Amino acid sequence: MNYLIGCDLGTTATKVGLFDEEGNLISFSRIKSDLIYGDDGSVTQGPYQMLKSVVGGIREVVEKGKVNTKDIAVICIDGQMAGILGVDKNGEPVTPYDSWLDVRCSPYVEIMTERAGDLILERSGMVPSINHGPKILWWRENHPEIYKKIFKFTVPSCWITQKLTGLSGEDTFLDYTYLHFSCFANLEEKSWDREILDVFELDENKLPNIVSPWNIVGKLKKEWAEMMLLVEGIPLSAGCGDQAANILGAGIVERGMVFDVAGTASCFSVLVDKFVPDIKHKTLLLPRSVIDGYYYPMAYINGGGLNLEWAREEFFKDITLDQFVAINQALEKVTNTNIVFIPHLKGRGCPNQPYLRGVFAGFSWEHKREHLFRAILEGIAFEYLYYLNIIKELFPDMSFSEVRVIGGGAKSKIWNTIKASVLNIPYVELDREECAIWGSAILGGYSIGLFDNLIEKAKNSVKIIKRCYPDENLHLLYQRLFPLYKDTLEVMAEVFLKHKDLLEH
Repeated sequence: MNYLIGCDLGTTATKVGLFDEEGNLISFSRIKSDLIYGDDGSVTQGPYQMLKSVVGGIREVVEKGKVNTKDIAVICIDGQMAGILGVDKNGEPVTPYDSWLDVRCSPYVEIMTERAGDLILERSGMVPSINHGPKILWWRENHPEIYKKIFKFTVPSCWITQKLTGLSGEDTFLDYTYLHFSCFANLEEKSWDREILDVFELDENKLPNIVSPWNIVGKLKKEWAEMMLLVEGIPLSAGCGDQAANILGAGIVERGMVFDVAGTASCFSVLVDKFVPDIKHKTLLLPRSVIDGYYYPMAYINGGGLNLEWAREEFFKDITLDQFVAINQALEKVTNTNIVFIPHLKGRGCPNQPYLRGVFAGFSWEHKREHLFRAILEGIAFEYLYYLNIIKELFPDMSFSEVRVIGGGAKSKIWNTIKASVLNIPYVELDREECAIWGSAILGGYSIGLFDNLIEKAKNSVKIIKRCYPDENLHLLYQRLFPLYKDTLEVMAEVFLKHKDLLEH
């Protein structure tokens, strides 16, 4: 039996799984991330702290798994997608990890949009946002002395793979599932776009080498192997972005399959087989799937899951035992709130409206905390419907039979019913909670030839365990309520934009 290690370098935690080749999870590790919030609004992480979490996580699953380490065939790491870090010629970090939660680059989002927004959308599949392009320009303009030391820009998962295999700065790489976030790429050609680079006078040599996710980029060096209790020489594949790994691990491998990651950032996507950027609405991202030739138009709510954590702490702080049980019991008594909630407490990412904030609209004295909590669940579902309507415009011949949901929110029957009723598509839960680490493990197995068909392996390694169908009465209610949500969203976006200077202070 061969064993595979998949690692997900996430925002809130690093997760590692040791799997057998049939997909059975042998052991699992979760190490909390160490985010650094600065007084200047920065959100960063120490690259070596992130590396330490991967090394510690792998060591933990090896200790727990008790398998013959000679049978561990491959390691594959996925990670956060929109943030960056800079490395020198030796591959050593010269910047912290500039997180996707760090909005200091916001002025450069506007600059890139004004100068070449349409061109970037047409070539890279998305408009500039809090991602690589604006961050690179921010470092160049605000820290020129550090920028000069940066030999290449990269992302954490690729850098960690680079360190574990002893690659130099010259070998710095990026797999093509991250390219849309660069704003400097031609996505269809899987290359850096010379025309966009010229607009911003950016040296292409600062950008990493583009590789396929299944490329073997190196082998595990002895010093790291000893720390992980492994044998040296285990191959490491290039890996992919965390959302791409999630999609693969959830078996999203056929056109029209819908995917909901109900986690820290609520992500909604559909797998398609054509590159059709959202030129009209400028809302959807269009990343490449791991599977070459496929894309997944997607949008996400910054901190969608954090909205629920905030509401749970603030609205139900008096309940200390069985808190989620008490919340669910309270929500079951509420079926009609007539409240809409705008779920963008720290700005809207899709489309880029960083000054938008959260709003409860339509509540009155008769409403209680459970009404407000339910409105939050409905608000995220309404935002998904906003995204789905755009996808239907771009791909009018596509039909949708189910939404596969993973993440902490997947366990909520009430929320799944709300989403199914808003979208009018059944929601299904899977037998695999940690899809990203399994997606990485599959990718690793494919990269060494253990699996000869990536699509079939992903498709057959996950099963549906529950289905949640739309409630007809709720669907009719939400059809009437959605226009109120959409109008409130559009009006409040204008209001907050008008008063953005107040919000900045």
